[in-house]
Amino acid sequence: MKKIIATLLLVCILIPFAVACGEKTPAASTDPITDAPTATDAPVTEAPVVTEYPDIPAELDYDSYDFVILACLGDYINFNDFSVENADYDVVNDAVFKRNSDVESTLNIVIESVELSGSVFSSGVGTDALRKDYAAGESLYDLCAVSTWHAAAAAPSGYLIDLYEVPYIDLSRSWWDSRANIDLGIYGKMFFSTGDIGITDNLATHCILFSKTIAAEKNITDIYDLVLNGKWTWDKFEEYVRVVSEDLNGDDVMNEYDRFGLLCWNDAFQASFGGARAKIAGVDPETSEFALTMYSDRNTTLASRITSLCFDSRYSINTVSTLYYNKVNAIGGMLGMFANEQGLFATTLFRNVPQLRDAEMDFGIIPYPMYDDAQGEYGGYVSATYSNMYCVELHNQDLERTGAITEYIAYASQKYVTPAYYEQTLKGREARDEESIKCLEIIFANRSFDAGVFYEIGNYTGSLTDMMKQLLNNFERIYNAGKRMAENRIKTINQKFSAEQ
Repeated sequence: MKKIIATLLLVCILIPFAVACGEKTPAASTDPITDAPTATDAPVTEAPVVTEYPDIPAELDYDSYDFVILACLGDYINFNDFSVENADYDVVNDAVFKRNSDVESTLNIVIESVELSGSVFSSGVGTDALRKDYAAGESLYDLCAVSTWHAAAAAPSGYLIDLYEVPYIDLSRSWWDSRANIDLGIYGKMFFSTGDIGITDNLATHCILFSKTIAAEKNITDIYDLVLNGKWTWDKFEEYVRVVSEDLNGDDVMNEYDRFGLLCWNDAFQASFGGARAKIAGVDPETSEFALTMYSDRNTTLASRITSLCFDSRYSINTVSTLYYNKVNAIGGMLGMFANEQGLFATTLFRNVPQLRDAEMDFGIIPYPMYDDAQGEYGGYVSATYSNMYCVELHNQDLERTGAITEYIAYASQKYVTPAYYEQTLKGREARDEESIKCLEIIFANRSFDAGVFYEIGNYTGSLTDMMKQLLNNFERIYNAGKRMAENRIKTINQKFSAEQ
């Protein structure tokens, strides 16, 4: 395992693209659309020269075609991957401008981003837009960036086209997320995906922060070594959480004025599940069918360990339940406590890490722990609440044009946007040391996508969130209560995906 991790890190250091990290690089196209970049074309960041190119015809000219992209935003997703005006992301905005300019000049198109704001949940604005176009037999948008829940609602409804059927889009290329192909490819069909084309999936990826000051005070010096050597497990995580408990104000009550081993919030359950490579539902690799995977002896034990740790008020504090804030403020309250050196560990996602940019305390970024050594590789969790997915409407008027432009956008995003986000924003400003940088590469390379969350199987996601709010482990009861609904939903999705569309 140590050799595997070491090899992965070497590859990631040489090719530090968040999504592509750890993948085998396919051979370059024999008919690239652009010339190979020279030394003077190389990005000014640490990103390497791109040596892989999209396999689309050379010298494409779309005569100033207006390529319209639907970008769904909301209270949770407040980042538009095609806008140059995203607040607090100046470096990324510059890269988006360069990417858009490259695509427009190379293919002779004009990129137009149409923003729709509203609910990110399955009945939200993205689902409405896709449904209206489907009913009218038209496609107002060439490419759609919609909430993950919008995409998962639209796919079995027949509103989208299988991306494998779109000419020139090659989901095996490094600018697409290979793990998404594995986790979301039901019956070998992919109706939505992600990758370098956008960064909202990066912002929606969960991680754990740790205070270097508190770790040093408790003589905990091997956190990075454990992670990098594949030994960061629930045993070690629990052990370290339970050495930090201090009643700072001496009132004999552990609350937001004291110091804890763990600062967490409701989503820590799903993120811990994902870190252990457990899912509500996933794709059976043997049959490519959608299957319910939530319940097992391992998962039941894992649920017990997660809740026992998070609910132990001596060492942990759930800021959503204990601080009585709404979720957004609870996140801010938790990170405020963390910045004030009141927690050894804090669970969060990359969307929130910039809030600590000006913090004086020193912290590290690490993945969620593995269940045990036998797991073999880290897991990860991409939140449906905070992420967009990319899809193409069923009645798209010119699939060849859409495919060629989309593939080149994804390629150009890997060239410009991913390095800007990953190298400059993360490494230059949020990550505080080389070990954290290596951990970032592990986190992005090993994350997974829980289709059971995306397709809202059995209402389990909401029920598990409520379980965390209530500070009561009723995992088995939740599973049993939702099992029939979950199995029926999975059966319906399998039937729709297996049929010819």
